[in-house]
Amino acid sequence: MPHVFDRKTDSFFGSISFLGYLLVPAGIILGGSVFWSAADKVQMLSVGALLFLLGVLFQSTHHGFQLDFKKQRVREYLSMFWFKTGKWAPLPAFRRVVLSSNLGPGPNDHGHVHDGEEPKPLISWFTISLYSQAEAPDYELRTDNKADAHKTLQLLAKQLNIPAEDTTRPL
Repeated sequence: MPHVFDRKTDSFFGSISFLGYLLVPAGIILGGSVFWSAADKVQMLSVGALLFLLGVLFQSTHHGFQLDFKKQRVREYLSMFWFKTGKWAPLPAFRRVVLSSNLGPGPNDHGHVHDGEEPKPLISWFTISLYSQAEAPDYELRTDNKADAHKTLQLLAKQLNIPAEDTTRPL
């Protein structure tokens, strides 16, 4: 069992990160065009390399959360080009871990329907909350995968030696 729990929490660039899937091949094609094009080779290679790097940056940059069970520390980080930055802090004395289910409008949905518009379907997600002293959770992790949420709940409860509460309801 690894001694560091690592979870990607969200993309730094949001939905723009999907643009990276277009920029990487565009950069490769444009950079490789120096072999069959009569255009300025340095310029084509430079623009191709720039597009490729931007694509990789968009795809690889995200926020995350780590728990180091062995060294008893925790951090929230920013990962860019697979390098993680963020300060480690001592692990709080967690008292419990709680799994809850949520059902609501999707992101960027303001909750009401305009004339002639079909209501948007509700989406479900799960929240794993770590509590120490306060009534509010110290850390929250979200996922839309129920099996992953239950697995994470059990792993954190076991590794931190704290009770696990499953407050999910059928969605």
